[in-house]
Amino acid sequence: MLSLPAAALAAENAKEQMDFGVKAAKKGLWREAAFRWEKALKLDPRNPRIINNLAVAYETAGQFDKADQLYRQALQVDPGNRDIKQNYDLFTSYFKQIQARQHPVPPAAPAAPAADTEPAPPPPADDSPPPR
Repeated sequence: MLSLPAAALAAENAKEQMDFGVKAAKKGLWREAAFRWEKALKLDPRNPRIINNLAVAYETAGQFDKADQLYRQALQVDPGNRDIKQNYDLFTSYFKQIQARQHPVPPAAPAAPAADTEPAPPPPADDSPPPR
């Protein structure tokens, strides 16, 4: 019986882990999917599909810093991949919305009057006589 080289076995095992993760994700089992994709990534660390899928899993789990790191890594490995680029664009748009909700920008202070205009007179004090 012929044996496959170690690299071929690792690649096959990475594919099996990848496929298992996809099935888990389709069932909504994101922790299991992430676990499988982590295993696959250890076996095939430069596979952009695995990196992308793991980024999606972290995004779904609310681990946005990890997701961002992985999306960027996937794009470095395969910069022309439209699916990864689209996922990253959607993620950044969503992430900006989340950040805006968590850290709202305070309203801007009113603008100071221009230097060539006179300031408005102060309102009268409560004890001043009524106007005639």
